[in-house]
Order: sequence, then structure tokens, then C-alpha cells
Amino acid sequence: MKVWIISREYAGIAEAGGVKNVSCSLSENLVKAGNPVTLFIPLYGCTDISSVKDYLCVWHKPVQVKVGDALCHVCFAHAYSNGVEIVFICHKSFSEKMGVYTYTHHEELKDPSHIRGSGHTDTLFLNVLYQKAAVLYGETCSKSESPQIIHCQDAAAALFPAIMENEKSTSKDLRSFYSHSKCVVTIHNAGPGYHHAFENINQASWYTGIPESELSYGLNGNRIEPFLLAARNSVITTVSPQYADEIMSGETETDGLSEEFRKRNVKIHGITNGIDIARYDPSDTGISLLPYAFAPEKKDFEGKYECRKFFLEKYAIESVKAVEDGLEKFGYLKADDENCVYIAYHGRIVTQKGISVLIKAAEILISQKLPVRFIFIGQGQPELENEMENFALLNSGKCVYFKGYSRFLSRLSIASADFAVFPSFFEPCGLEDLIAQIYGTIPVAHATGGLCKIVDDETGFLYKDNDPTELAQVLHSLTVITYYAGKNIFNNMIAYTARCVRALFAWENVTREKYIPLYHSLI
Repeated sequence: MKVWIISREYAGIAEAGGVKNVSCSLSENLVKAGNPVTLFIPLYGCTDISSVKDYLCVWHKPVQVKVGDALCHVCFAHAYSNGVEIVFICHKSFSEKMGVYTYTHHEELKDPSHIRGSGHTDTLFLNVLYQKAAVLYGETCSKSESPQIIHCQDAAAALFPAIMENEKSTSKDLRSFYSHSKCVVTIHNAGPGYHHAFENINQASWYTGIPESELSYGLNGNRIEPFLLAARNSVITTVSPQYADEIMSGETETDGLSEEFRKRNVKIHGITNGIDIARYDPSDTGISLLPYAFAPEKKDFEGKYECRKFFLEKYAIESVKAVEDGLEKFGYLKADDENCVYIAYHGRIVTQKGISVLIKAAEILISQKLPVRFIFIGQGQPELENEMENFALLNSGKCVYFKGYSRFLSRLSIASADFAVFPSFFEPCGLEDLIAQIYGTIPVAHATGGLCKIVDDETGFLYKDNDPTELAQVLHSLTVITYYAGKNIFNNMIAYTARCVRALFAWENVTREKYIPLYHSLI
């Protein structure tokens, strides 16, 4: 099968959230299985082309794309990455952006109205321009280049099937090119704020050129939802079976999408995301980036605790002020506290992730005078970052918070911990829990969505009610057991869990056993 991947982010090239990992890993594993893959992605100002091969800045025939009143001249650049063909969609609206979806600190300094962390003011324009350009790319190709499967990743790419159908209605060449193409749209996050919806049907028609009679299928109240429009012309998937069930039952907040899906009798296929274990392998320091090697599945933990010692001495202690470019440090830990129980959080600092629950639970544990230490690393909403900063500063010696992102320090933080905590209010899939398990760190998570792939008391620990008291109770018990019985108490669980991740969640297996059969069923 020839497969197109439509995604506004891709690991190693342009990164924002978990979509980047799925787009990259699925693409590469489809190629390994013998399926040619072409990825379509904008060329941003923040795009990193250092890892791609045979980059061509000017390539292929350009297209003219009409978005609203604007007629945009769009060019295409070209490269390869691990066997995946990369088509970059080039327009100044993308190249001037230093973040995939949101403004950066430097952009805010240049224009105070572009607040760091807030979405681009021209998001709707960018989404339509990107997807229309990808559709019209077909006009410049031969019929032999036609894809059998077009897989669109999340709401920013979910309009592609509707745009494709509309453009086919006026173009004989596109009707021929896409005559045998089937679309799949994956919902990575159906929560409020992640829909990329139009305010009303007039706005949607103005941007896209799609007639209102066709857009009406996508109505959710007054809004036009890309995910609803996608349901008319594509198969809808999401990133775990549990999250699919929660969307359809209304158990998770979707800002009205759940009810509209049910009205239309939409079926959502849940396929749990995998993980490329080879990108994290702790037995190889060249891959893991960690200072010491270890192998949890073989109960080899010596390197893990050497990593903790290294982390405490080189990054966590009070005297270390500057850690890495782009990271700010708040609070500290003591180097002689390595025998305490370490609890880590790494991820986006946003409401969805339950940051308020995490901080209040940590306050409870510290007030109980337990031998517990906290490691936080991440970035996101400024007000929640401020809460993290204040907590770390007030509890210096027992908590350290690194604000920002560093692949190395994130991995080192998780590998150094005994437990990794995930108090998300909702979680479509979750990747960080798998990373923790690979690094011999036991996940403790709210039983929601994709976090339910953790088997309670077998591959980690789940708790039902997402409030600080319940989370604190779970962490209290685990801290006491670990401190007094010794870290070896959980060695069997850690080894079993590491083996389970390799067997059940390797992307190679997920691609072969789930996605390829789904694609074949469509064609």
C-alpha cells in the first residue's frame, strides 16, 4: 500500500505533543513493513532538517491555494527520513512561526500580543492552507503516485477528507487521482480546546470554500467541527480503546462531540499507541542518552541508581543554578538524600494533566514528614508553571522543578525516580507511562483513558477518584513500603512490566497487528 500521513508535527522535524511520536513511528514502521509512506508537513521557522537526507528546497510544481480572500502560492520542499518521503509545504505563514501551534517567548518579545503558549491568531488560516495544499499536491502528480490510504493525524489535519471531496467535485484530475484513496482520521485529543473548530458555518465556508450544505454535517451547536466532517468521508480512530469508549459514552469531556458522534452513529476504532523502544533502550547509553546503562527486564538496576546519583550531584543540588539552555530551575534536592523515595512528573504543565491534583497531593506527603522527594519537569500554562515554581521554592530540599524541555534531562529525571505519577483528568493514550516502565520506574496513574493500559498492581498502580487525598494515600503507602522494605521489593514487578512493554506496545507490533489490517479492510 502507498500511504500518505497528514500531520502538522513529526518527531525530530517539528515537535509539539504526542502526535509527533505517532506520526513518526507509524510512518517508519509502515516503511519497514514494505509500504511506501509520504508525510506532508508545513515548513515552519522552527523546523529541524538536520536529521533528514537529500533535502531539496525547491522541488515539484507549486500550487495556487485559495483560503478566504487570499490566493496563496505554495511551494514544496522534499527530503527523506529513515525511508519516509517528506514533503514540506512551504509558505511564509508557516516559515514565520517558531512553534508548531503556539507562540514562543521570543515571538512574544517581538510582539506582546503573541503571548507565549497561546495559539496562533491565524490558526484556522494555517490549517486550511496546509490541508488544501496537500490535497492540491495531487494535481501535480501522476496517477501512479496516488495513495491508497491517507491517514490524517488529529484535528489540525481532520479537514483533509472534506476538502478532498470538495476539490474532487470541481477537478477531473483530482477525481481521477483520488479515485481509490481511503481516509483514516485519528483523534489524539477530543478535549475542549483541541478541536480546531470554526465558530460558525459562514466562517467555515469562507475559509474552506466548501458549500454550507456540505458543512452542515459538521455542526456542533453553532460550531463546525473537523472531526464530525471527517466522520462522513473517513474511518475514525483514536489512540486507545478505553478512550474510544469514553468518547462514545460521554464519560470524558468533549465539548459536545460525544453526543454528535452518537447522533450520527459514528463508530470509533480504538488502537493503543505504541512506543519505539529502540529510541529509549536503557541498556545502550548512546540511545538512551543516560550516563549509565541498566536493563530492568533482567533485574539489572545498578545503572539506574548510578543515574540517580549523577542526577542529584550534577543537576538537582542547590549550588547548580544553570542546567541547560531553555531550562529554568526552581528549588533543589540534596545529594545525600539518594535513599529517599523519588517521585517524578514529566509532561505538559496543563490543566488536563491534573497539575493541581499533583501539587496538592505532594503538599500532603511533605506535611506528613515522609522520606519523599519530588522531581518535576515540563512547560505549559504560565499560571500552572507559577504554581510549580512556588511549590518547589517553598519546599526546597524536597522538590526541584525544571521549567522547559530537555530530552536528556526528562529521561534522566524519570530514570532517577522510583515512581512516576500521572494524575490526568483525561488521557487519550499516554506515552510517558510507557517511557517510565522502560526505565524501571513504576507508574502511578488516574484510571482514565489510555492510562488504563496500566494493569493495577501488576504493571503499575491505578487510583479511581482523581482528587489529591486519594493520590496522596496511594503514594503514602508506596513510599512507606519502598523505604522500609527496600527498593528490591518491586523488582519483580519492574522486570515483568519492562517485558510487557516490549511484547505489547512496540510500534512494530502495533503497526503489523492493528494498522495494516485496518488499512487492508478499507481497500
